[in-house]
Amino acid sequence: MKDLADHLFDIIENSVNAGADEVIVKIAYTESYFFCFISDNGKGISGQEVLDPFVTSRTTRRVGLGLPLLKRTAEDTGGYLKIKRIDESGGTALQFKMYLTHIDAKPVGDLARTFSDIFFAWPEVTVRLFVIRDGIERLILDFQKLRDEIEQGLKNYTNIRKHIHEVSHKDFKDINII
Repeated sequence: MKDLADHLFDIIENSVNAGADEVIVKIAYTESYFFCFISDNGKGISGQEVLDPFVTSRTTRRVGLGLPLLKRTAEDTGGYLKIKRIDESGGTALQFKMYLTHIDAKPVGDLARTFSDIFFAWPEVTVRLFVIRDGIERLILDFQKLRDEIEQGLKNYTNIRKHIHEVSHKDFKDINII
């Protein structure tokens, strides 16, 4: 994967494949680091084997490289990746931090495009994207709200990609991570 935005898409795809219909994404960043927390209400992981590149739940592949590559990318910059089952009933929580100023850091990529792609790839899944700046957590995208606005005729699918891009871009452009 060429950038962190690709990893985010892959993680949310894993959530969807695990039966999640709600995914929460929280991103905090400065010019020197990128932190992301993702939780879902899917069936949950059974153990740390998800970090083994030769373990995958997909029937179309024999390897699962997404999480192991993200873990390595984070650790190569002095950061980390942690993943756990939320509780006995399921759900997964994942968090990673990487240092953007480290020579081995991958580019963050186009997060606005990624969240737009996620909306259209899995329109039935509610994703809520929060940005944390200066200790303040703010909801910037709520896919359920967007679907409600489409149903009410306030938005349509032709301008929804532009809306997602504008809202996301406004929050991420100030530190040049897109």
